[in-house]
Amino acid sequence: MITCHKDNLIARCRERGYTLEEVMPCVTKQKGDLWVIDETHESYPHARGPKPPQCLAGTQLKGLLKRVGITADPDCSCNARAEHLDKMGCQWTRDNIETVVDWLAEESKKRGLPFIRMAGRGLVMAAVKLAERKAQSSVSV
Repeated sequence: MITCHKDNLIARCRERGYTLEEVMPCVTKQKGDLWVIDETHESYPHARGPKPPQCLAGTQLKGLLKRVGITADPDCSCNARAEHLDKMGCQWTRDNIETVVDWLAEESKKRGLPFIRMAGRGLVMAAVKLAERKAQSSVSV
């Protein structure tokens, strides 16, 4: 058991990426600002392992499109959508491939470019696989 000022626990939570609400079950007693904390409790804010590498499918998709001369224009939603894919990750991109292909179709129509859905799916899957490979290689290093 640890006795400390509540601010110490709050600081530990911030430092380790927890909310105070998440760790409150490890607080066994509160006497004003002095709290007794069970550091063996499962909700204690232990240091977390390294974050898994991000799977940046949006970044890879932009890169593949750039190879064939298609780049983001200031008035398109390409950058925001690529950031969304990066944030959501490869599994989300894979699970929502039809939505992503719809985005590609929408943008190609705005630009007056031909679009084939099967090719769009292939491009998205290629981006996912590249992103997964890159994320995996950063783990192996």
